[in-house]
Amino acid sequence: MQITAALRERARLAALLPQVEQAAQQKGRGGSRDRRTQRTWRPLILGALVARSLRLLALGRAVAAQRRAHSVKAVAQGLASCSKEAPFGAAAVSTRWLEEALRHLDPEAVETYRGAALVVLDPTEYEKRSRGRGKCGRQMEHIGRVRRPKTAAQRKKKGASAPGAEPTPRVVTTYGYVDIWAGLVLRDQQSFPLARQLFSRRHPQATSQNAVEEAVLGQAVALLGRVGWPAIVLGDRGVGRKELLIRLAQREQGAVLRVDADITVYPDAAPQGLLLADALAQQPWRTEVEWDRGEQGRLRGRERTLRAAIRFSRTGRKDDVQEATLPFVEAVPLDGTTESLVLATTLAVDTPAQARALVRLYARRWAIETAVATMHARGQDRFMVRSWVAIERLLWVLALADALVVLALHHPRLQRLRAQAVAVLRQLSVVADQLTLGKLVEAIGLDFARHSRAWLNVWGV
Repeated sequence: MQITAALRERARLAALLPQVEQAAQQKGRGGSRDRRTQRTWRPLILGALVARSLRLLALGRAVAAQRRAHSVKAVAQGLASCSKEAPFGAAAVSTRWLEEALRHLDPEAVETYRGAALVVLDPTEYEKRSRGRGKCGRQMEHIGRVRRPKTAAQRKKKGASAPGAEPTPRVVTTYGYVDIWAGLVLRDQQSFPLARQLFSRRHPQATSQNAVEEAVLGQAVALLGRVGWPAIVLGDRGVGRKELLIRLAQREQGAVLRVDADITVYPDAAPQGLLLADALAQQPWRTEVEWDRGEQGRLRGRERTLRAAIRFSRTGRKDDVQEATLPFVEAVPLDGTTESLVLATTLAVDTPAQARALVRLYARRWAIETAVATMHARGQDRFMVRSWVAIERLLWVLALADALVVLALHHPRLQRLRAQAVAVLRQLSVVADQLTLGKLVEAIGLDFARHSRAWLNVWGV
């Protein structure tokens, strides 16, 4: 079969990167003034787009044709030196780049609720094959422990459960890192990266994962504020902590967070305190709701609400108690077997319509799950560098590459590029009814394999 489809608009996509950089510099938010580092930073972004891996050999292989080196290994060594030793503030420069890129994003692509953009906070755990120590101290730097769910087959093999008994779920730990992401929810279950930070309990300057999560969330909300968007924070149970809820309520920050029903609340009818599950059970049913659980499908259920105070004390002293009064919404599935959805919010829940809207709003959290799955497919956790600084910089490269593709998917001047991507996929792969973020990345990779020199030329590598 003769291959006629190609991404002939690749130069327009490549031009987005310098356009955003120049706009950031002209507005005083700067970028790297080190041209040598910029010449290496751009190939890293291109490599992350087409190599589907963050391994330096894979990135070097993608850009080796235009580099002054005798082998791919030599290119990889140069990229390793840049990622570890170059005087380059990757976090600051990347944040400024993302802010300017967000200004180029079509506002119609942003998912909103009552004029506010939706920000999702999600920690991602990377399991790495490491013993935490190595020869000559060359193990991955500051590598910590992360959770790894153990399968039932593994538990049975080790005799973890009695014969005939249902194996009890338990969590084991392994070596790895935690990467905390905050993303802007877009339409069609897409997400635009706003902020991120790596965390490990072994890092000498690490305080706690909770503190890092709040810092990332603060950076994302501040970035949206500079662009002119108010924000509503969405998060799963791992984020729904009383301390964070109280702080968000005190700041009058919109938020919808899932919480466990075993926390203590203080409603007006029971000032001595009740478990949230017991307090909700005393409330009447208000309306029916539909709960979208992403890949697990939709569930219909009944909804009830409660307004109660929550309290938190870090030291346990009476004079160190923080308190806030919040609405709680519970959606109980009609099937009688699925665990109910319990949400804490700083938004108003005065009517049944508002309660239904909050359940639908929480379902928008799946956008970042889709984004993380797409980045995993592009090698998000398959980095092989050992330095903490290098890991951080490679993950920022992936964030910039992801933001660039999101821009390409929604930029009005790249309609022809998207049409050409569909044509490439139809000839060389499979295309769904809709061009998604992952499909566009696949089309770029397929076109790069056939026209790598053209890509390298327009990219300025």
